Amino acid sequence: MVALYKGELLTRRQKPWGSDVILAIELLESKLAEDKAASTQETSNDNQEEPNQQEKQIVSDGKPFVVTDNTFQEEVIDYSKDTPVLVDFWAEWCGPCRMVAPIMEKMAEEFAGEIRVAKVDTDANPGLSQAFQIRSIPTIMAFKSGKLVFNQPGAFPEAAFRDLIQQLIALEIPEDEDEAAEEPQQ
Repeated sequence: MVALYKGELLTRRQKPWGSDVILAIELLESKLAEDKAASTQETSNDNQEEPNQQEKQIVSDGKPFVVTDNTFQEEVIDYSKDTPVLVDFWAEWCGPCRMVAPIMEKMAEEFAGEIRVAKVDTDANPGLSQAFQIRSIPTIMAFKSGKLVFNQPGAFPEAAFRDLIQQLIALEIPEDEDEAAEEPQQ
């Protein structure tokens, strides 16, 4: 299975599973949405509102968001400054990853608007795998306020994901030590 959009390779799978078709569709929908947003920006007087509306739609649509080496900084790290992000590092050949995928989809739908759920294909994004030293998949990470706050390899039951997400939402991140050091102490 090969997914192409305007000549750009989005994904390639030698032995696709059912979830790979969904991934390919999500990638195509993402590219279509980007093109639509770009074309409406050119014709619209509200250039600044269109991308923000598109970004909020991605969060509230209740589906995991596909992230790549190129988009991770913006879509996970930067985005987590406002909204917590749960990231699933997975691979198509990984059995436990296939068990986690429907749970992640359910959590994305259940907590839409409160968190963002992202997926990173470790085979297609070796830079992220190396940067985060992914040694086992699935690996689940959580980011809040631009910081990694949770990192655990392995598949979890649905109840554990729900607890993790609730704790992530409630988590208070203290100010950076650098900022705290600049404040006068009394």
